[in-house]
Amino acid sequence: MENFEVTFLGTNGSCSYNNGKRAKYGTNTMCVAVKAGGEVFIFDAGSGIVGLSGLADYGTPHMNLLFSHYHADHIEGMLFCKELFDPQKAFTFYGFKTEDMDIRKVLCDYLSPPTSPAGFDDFRASIEFKTISSGDTIEFPGGIKISALSVSHPGGALGYRIEYDNKVFCCCCDVELGRHTGDNNLAEFFKGADLLVLDSFFNDGEITPGWGHSSWQESATLAKTSGARQLALIHHSSHISDEEIDEIKEKARSVFPNTIAAADRMRVTL
Repeated sequence: MENFEVTFLGTNGSCSYNNGKRAKYGTNTMCVAVKAGGEVFIFDAGSGIVGLSGLADYGTPHMNLLFSHYHADHIEGMLFCKELFDPQKAFTFYGFKTEDMDIRKVLCDYLSPPTSPAGFDDFRASIEFKTISSGDTIEFPGGIKISALSVSHPGGALGYRIEYDNKVFCCCCDVELGRHTGDNNLAEFFKGADLLVLDSFFNDGEITPGWGHSSWQESATLAKTSGARQLALIHHSSHISDEEIDEIKEKARSVFPNTIAAADRMRVTL
């Protein structure tokens, strides 16, 4: 079996702001790359996706790009992704349909004048668009299965679960766990994850209802409830320092001991 490996390319939330105190964790916005069974899966295309070209061992001819949702910090890196301008590359883009727009229209509208100097017509890679909805499971060669689940976030969002070689990876970068109180669907969806990646935007007493994000306490508690083996905190607030993220990680470990804080360029092998 091929390795099942996760590489964090962007772990910062909302914007790529660098307050001068983020050398350890980085400030790129959301992007997580996964290798499994000879396939490459990229979750979101924040500014972190620009670093994909630096991962020589991820250089497959075809890549799968799965969007959790379409807020700017999850799509802003597309225009600067070298692979999308390579005619030797092919991508399949997966995303949910909004009320009146499918994934293609959402992304094409974003990369259009006057807000963008270039658009999808400038990309040279082959791109196929596919709709994925909550409850869907897609099977890939090599025994890989990817499932999607709707989670609470303004405008909607999806969490993802990959199963391969008796291992499980779950990624849910943006979610307001407080709105899932009493809902067992998330714990079941994340059940037995070897690596669970969860939103930890808020620190103690900072939760703002309706913002669509969670605290380290909520994420650590859910990791414990779902029987995950390891938790990676992500979507760090863009206004906090390396030291503050370290403190959040240690506090989360008091609830769920096997917790790490995701950092740009960090790799985890399942």
